[in-house]
Amino acid sequence: MIFQLYRNNKHVEYIFIDESGDLGQLGSKFFSIVALSTHEPIKIGRIIKRLRERKIKKKLKELAEIKANNSTEEIRKFVLRRLLSIECSISAIAIPKEKISSVLFSEKNKLYNIICGTLFEHISISTDKIIITIDKKDSNQLIRKDFDNYISNKIIEKQKNIILEIKHLESHVCQELQVVDFIAWTINRKFTHGDNSYYDLIKIRIKNCGKEEISL
Repeated sequence: MIFQLYRNNKHVEYIFIDESGDLGQLGSKFFSIVALSTHEPIKIGRIIKRLRERKIKKKLKELAEIKANNSTEEIRKFVLRRLLSIECSISAIAIPKEKISSVLFSEKNKLYNIICGTLFEHISISTDKIIITIDKKDSNQLIRKDFDNYISNKIIEKQKNIILEIKHLESHVCQELQVVDFIAWTINRKFTHGDNSYYDLIKIRIKNCGKEEISL
């Protein structure tokens, strides 16, 4: 499993990023993006491992990935409550899509980079090295490299001597990203439906969360 590649290390900050919603001009009302920061990535990954062992029906255990939007209330709350026993913090922004310039919808990769850059403006980095893991959305290496350069420049503006590594992994092989999917779903539900029932379960771990408008 991919989570075995990570090691709990107080000198390294591990940041996992995922989102909920879409970047089409129609579709969801909000696009929410979340960063989960931790020094204990192995413990985050174990949430999904324990979920599979204890909570999932036998026929569902064969699924490659467990996602919040097709899970039961019991499973969602199991994942979220487990975060309370792990040293971690959550930063999130919700973008009202009606406030996004129509020009940006035709350049979704650029728009996504801008949104991620805005998210990192709200993240406090407490170490000299960070490892960012993000859901691999595109097979095009140039698009991924453009993202890496954009985010690297944003982070270096805040902390010039930082050591930075960015990984693009498919979420079905990264258990930590699967956990962040549940958080992103929770944030998007709060802003889209005004439902705080899941949000309140993890609010003690939420460092920053709010609406943001995106422009060029």
